[in-house]
Order: sequence, then structure tokens, then C-alpha cells
Amino acid sequence: MDINILIYISVYMNSNISALREIILKATQTLLSSDRYDEITSALHQLHNVFSDITGIKAGNITDHDIYLPTGKAISPTKAAHCLLEIDRTRKFLRGINKALLQLTARYPSKKINILYAGCGPYATLLTPFTSLFSADQLSFTLMDINPISIEAAEMLYKKLDLSAYVKAFTLADATTFKLDSEEVDLVISETMLNALRKEPQVAVMANLIPQLASDAIFIPEELQINAALLRWTDEVESFSALGSIPKRVYLGTVYKATRKFELPQPLTIPVPDFTTHRTLSLLTDITVFNDEKLTTYNSSLTCPFDLGQLDPEQWPREIRFDYRLTEDPGFEYHLCF
Repeated sequence: MDINILIYISVYMNSNISALREIILKATQTLLSSDRYDEITSALHQLHNVFSDITGIKAGNITDHDIYLPTGKAISPTKAAHCLLEIDRTRKFLRGINKALLQLTARYPSKKINILYAGCGPYATLLTPFTSLFSADQLSFTLMDINPISIEAAEMLYKKLDLSAYVKAFTLADATTFKLDSEEVDLVISETMLNALRKEPQVAVMANLIPQLASDAIFIPEELQINAALLRWTDEVESFSALGSIPKRVYLGTVYKATRKFELPQPLTIPVPDFTTHRTLSLLTDITVFNDEKLTTYNSSLTCPFDLGQLDPEQWPREIRFDYRLTEDPGFEYHLCF
């Protein structure tokens, strides 16, 4: 082939890569700084367009390639792609991770920060944007997923965007059993969950990885809290239509809290007040991503109330016992005590 054609192709490819990385940079800056939902939505769709065009995995094409583990369901690459477009979910996680990265790079100014992303999906959504803000001399990624389609897509994405220097390894593995190597991991990111910690293996991932970390390593999300409450759905619905309306809820107590000092959920019995106007027993999920970046009720699909059932005013329980099943279908079970 003529040398001039080769030079032209090389210049064109580099120019195209530069343009795509500029889109990622501007979108990332918007997600970290803007509070305008139109700007945030546009930025998320710009990222999705870049990522999906390269990988061929689009949020709009629902196919079911979930993988079922002994500890829960690992969602398909397409479902993982959908997560990118959840406005508050993505921006809050990115803002929390950014604060963690700034803390770590300030703590270790001359060291490369080693990051494990367990359940990275096809886009490595919660890390790829930071390639526009930090250099490959500052950050080193281990991108892990149990789905080979996701790992292949992530590898393709990083190769096409000329970002491979950031990646120590693309790892096909189960994060619930994976053993870390001897090299210190400074930050672990794993967002493998649904509301009320059901179906997916977040608890099992944390139970496996957190004990292996150095005491000063960061795990994101920083805290998960599950609260039991009694709701009245007329109040909940009104809160969406009436500006400033705050639904009245009867909080029963905290069922589980997962932090860096990790412990598995333990059986717990909570008293129930005589409050029969509110009969829907629900679990509410609060997520502290890092520092002051939090997701609370209705901020995302991860924090929508999960209804366990309706209580009968004619047979009102005095207590409710909660247990967590850590099986292929993980989640909280409850038993009414009369």
C-alpha cells in the first residue's frame, strides 16, 4: 500500500480517536459538575453512543444473557449497558468515585492507584470516564466480569479508544470467589445489586473481597443500608404529583447495614407499632457511594421501595423477623410474629 495512504489512514484514525475521547471528556465534566438534568441526560447519551458504537452493545436491545451463580444473578451485557442511562445512579456513582480517586491520588502522589472493578460490564461505565481526567501513570485498572461477552466488549472498547495502557488485566472471573493477587488494591468498585439487595450477588461479592483488602483500601459503595418501613401507597403516589409533598412512612428499623467493616446479615427481630393506616411492609435502600454522594428512596432503580407484602389489620403482628438468604436467589425473607 502507498505510504501516503498509510499516513492518511493513521492520521484519520488518530483524529477519530481524539474526537471520541474529547466527547468522553466533556460528558464526564458535565456529569461531575452539572445539576441540570437536560445536560446530564445529554452527557449520558453521548457516552452511550460512543461506547455502543464501538462495542455493538446497545441499551435499547434487550437480550437475556444473564448468568446464574450460586450466590445470585450476574446480569447480561445489555442490561449492564442500560445502567449507564440511569441519571442519578450514574452521576452519583461517578461523583463518589471521583472523590475517592482524588483522595487516593493525594494520599499517594507518586504511586499508581490500583483499582479492581468487579462486574465491569461491557463499558466499564464507572471507570472509563476517568481516563479523560487521570493519566495511565496515575491509574491502573483490573476490569473483571463473569460474562465473556462483557469482557470482550470492554477489551474492544479500550483497544479502539487507545486506552489499553490503563488496564493491568481484563479478567474473566467470579467476584464472589476471586482471590486477589499479592499486589495491593487501593480501590474496589462493585455495583452488582438490585434494591433491597435481592437477586444479584452484591453481598457475596463484598463478603469475598472486603476481607482481602488492606485496611486503608476503599470499597465503593461505601455503605448500604436496608430499612424496614410501613408505607401507604396513596401517600407515595401523591408525593410524585404534589410539589413538596413528603410521604408519611412508619419506620420500623434498620434491617442491615454493610460498611467497610463488613459483616453478613444476621437474623433480626423488629417490633411493629399499632399503626394500621400503613399496611404495606417495604424495604427501603439507602446507598452511600462515597463521602457525601448518596442515593436514597426513588433516586434510582437501586433505591425504589421493595414491597414484601400487605399486613392484615385483623391479625396485626407484634414483631417481624428478618433473615437473609445467601443462595442463588439472594434476598431478605420475613416472618410475622403474633
